[in-house]
Amino acid sequence: MSGFSHPEYISEQKRLKATQRYIEAVLDSSGKNRTVYQRNIKQAMEELDFLDSSQSYINILVNAKFLDITDRDLEQLAAIRDKPYFSRIDFQPEGSGQPEKFYIGKTSLYRHDDQRPVIVDWRSPIANLYYEGRLGEVTYRSETDHIRGNLSLKRQYIIEDGTLKEFQDVDATSRDELLQASLHRSADHRLNEIVATIQAEQNQVIRADFHRSLIVQGAAGSGKTTIALHRIAYYLYQRAGQFDPEEMMILAPNRLFLGYISNVLPELGVQKVRQTTFTDFFREMAGKKHRLSDPEKKFYRWSCIN
Repeated sequence: MSGFSHPEYISEQKRLKATQRYIEAVLDSSGKNRTVYQRNIKQAMEELDFLDSSQSYINILVNAKFLDITDRDLEQLAAIRDKPYFSRIDFQPEGSGQPEKFYIGKTSLYRHDDQRPVIVDWRSPIANLYYEGRLGEVTYRSETDHIRGNLSLKRQYIIEDGTLKEFQDVDATSRDELLQASLHRSADHRLNEIVATIQAEQNQVIRADFHRSLIVQGAAGSGKTTIALHRIAYYLYQRAGQFDPEEMMILAPNRLFLGYISNVLPELGVQKVRQTTFTDFFREMAGKKHRLSDPEKKFYRWSCIN
């Protein structure tokens, strides 16, 4: 049973609207905070000549940091306001009285009053149950421990322009229907994120141990590049505060391919990862004094000789 005929359709509609209202409230509050930080920076700049310079510099740095965090949060929330989540799981840890609902989306959002999750990030440990867990007794690994419990529900949503179009209860082997619908809707001439349709094998690659070498083999069009980009997003989430996205670089074979993949990381809320070609990177490092031959002409000459 799915969509309009589902007995929980009305409650799911209400939940979506409540989430959207909360997002709007957070956006409004964050926007006001942003104005305060900007005003504080301006005031500290004006006071540099009149007060203790060290204190003014500290005020500038602190407010600039808060401003940067707020800008990032505003951008991420604005990006999901029309599609805040794509799935839900109901999980009851061992020893708990009742299952808890977790709505999974591209970024996390918590209530200010009690820090309960409104939306759970797809890269979080518990979200792994959506991608790999079978209904029934399951275990997932948190940051500090293995959590056992019962997974009683996995639900997929199709939300477009802020409206709930369809949803369906699934298990690990019955996701094809909404998967095909999602792929059909996302057909484009450029690569897109696939967080709602990641399969178990792909998820294992994305979340594989960072301390081991990883080689992914597959035919053209099998999704190798897509999974690599999602692994970058997962890595930066896991290493938040420890690793600067600006220290990471994607080397593409050519600018055409770069244009094809350039949307994925921004769609995943990942900014400042440099994307370039090997040729452009070499030119930047070596300077203009070095001339590069055209690789296509070189290949043509080689093919003629052979």
